[in-house]
Amino acid sequence: MTALITWLRSATFYDGHVVLLLSYAVVWVPFLAAVTVACFVRGTRSLPRDLGLRITLLDVFLGVGAGLLARAAAGIIEIAVTGHMVGMGVTFGDTVYDGWWLFGTILAPVLIAPLIEELFFRGLLQRAMLLASTPKLGSRSAAVLSILASAILFAALHLTQAVNPTAALVLGLSTFVLGLGTALIAGLTGRIGGSVIAHVVFNGSLVLSSLL
Repeated sequence: MTALITWLRSATFYDGHVVLLLSYAVVWVPFLAAVTVACFVRGTRSLPRDLGLRITLLDVFLGVGAGLLARAAAGIIEIAVTGHMVGMGVTFGDTVYDGWWLFGTILAPVLIAPLIEELFFRGLLQRAMLLASTPKLGSRSAAVLSILASAILFAALHLTQAVNPTAALVLGLSTFVLGLGTALIAGLTGRIGGSVIAHVVFNGSLVLSSLL
């Protein structure tokens, strides 16, 4: 993804809006394709049944709490690594308040990305690993493995956003903490509603602090 964005910026037809869309599309399209195949081609065509996409009042409380705790942990990681709060390096450029700004600042990172990423990592990947490994490892070991794998791969995805080793360390540890929290919620409840809420709260608080 980083290489694609760099190439586009160097091209004569470079358009920031195109880069913005492609930077999300290269992640979202494969994730949505995998979820679609799993649920609508090979599954029961029910997102709640196949991927646990349900939200209860308990999920809201768990999600808000986990999201805030993960954001606090990310702040501690930033201070420990860099000596100050850097907002994980997130910037949004000039504020213009048009549709593109709304999409790139609010809709994509705070609402759309958390839903798509949780559908894939917790709804599909974690559940698939749990089902595949339970017969061999037993339910408890399989649950631990699926949670850790989901969190590690989630963190690895976000390392593509790092511009230097320090940013990679902060991003990797912070997103691992978030991934671990959302994976635990999904594993304990059997739903990804709380995971989505936690992800929204984490990203939303990060965007808010960056804007302020």
